[in-house]
Amino acid sequence: MSELVVSGRYRADVAHGVMFHRFCGPQDLGRSSDVVCPDELEEIILFVGPDRILPPREWMRRLDRRELRPRDICVTFDDGLRSQVEWALPVLERFGIQAFWFVYSCVFEGIPVKSEIYSDAASRLGGIAALAEEFLRQCPAGLLARLDSAEFASYSARIQIVAPFYTAHDIQFRFLRNLPDSKAVFEDVMDAILAGHGVDVGEVAHSLWLTSADLVELTVRDHYIGLHSYDHPYDMASLSRHEQERQYGRNFAHLEAAIGQKPVCVSHPLDSYNHDSLAILNGLGIRCGFRANSMESPGRGINPSSLELAREDSANLLSMRKGDETRQSQAS
Repeated sequence: MSELVVSGRYRADVAHGVMFHRFCGPQDLGRSSDVVCPDELEEIILFVGPDRILPPREWMRRLDRRELRPRDICVTFDDGLRSQVEWALPVLERFGIQAFWFVYSCVFEGIPVKSEIYSDAASRLGGIAALAEEFLRQCPAGLLARLDSAEFASYSARIQIVAPFYTAHDIQFRFLRNLPDSKAVFEDVMDAILAGHGVDVGEVAHSLWLTSADLVELTVRDHYIGLHSYDHPYDMASLSRHEQERQYGRNFAHLEAAIGQKPVCVSHPLDSYNHDSLAILNGLGIRCGFRANSMESPGRGINPSSLELAREDSANLLSMRKGDETRQSQAS
């Protein structure tokens, strides 16, 4: 879905979601390319066409009846971040748009997701690219050597297609962050870097995520709250079936208790899932699932099942919009 701008309009040839993560105020400087401000959210909505954006209830109705059309779009938010309610929700309400909100559960039990803390703290330290560069300078040689592997080459090639807005250092940083066998080493280095800059990890975590009351209020307003695992593992597909059942079972039980109804949707953390994941989600009654990007499932095409629906990243849409404006300016 990378070539969708035609004559100043966004054109999609497949039903898909628009994916958002982090938001900030319009005055915030040094933010990363994957952080969106309210004005940019409005630009994206106008670019894709607000008339094409379905509310979750209608999206689910069409999905269940296999009536989704190529022009259909929905809005999705991952990770249950407070900035989404603070900065994005008012924009959605001006347009009368409801969205899917995918939430992991461990933070409601006081267990922070460190990767999100690092991303948030990066905004205070010149952006994620600057933080990534500092990490790479301090990274232990043994961990840094993993960047010479075929595994990293494959990861880098895929990410450059999916998220062309990431810098080379950002891709290296994310790859090392995601390695399950060196998580403790990575976090030790990162915690030391933040402490050196006077950033209190606990203070950042305190106001980073949504509360149960927020989930209830969103549900009352006809937004849909969905699964995003218990503690956002970097590689869900590498976990045993039992571990995946624990991830999604605890997430499901928490959200059902919080909002008073069974969740029916999911987004796959970091686009990692396998046949076990899909079987577990089907067993929980999940009817709608989103990938983390718009790339085809290997060997299966785009939107191969109702649990593997495509999404386009907000940063890619902003890039498309700016490119379209440039073409229009040159044409005039």
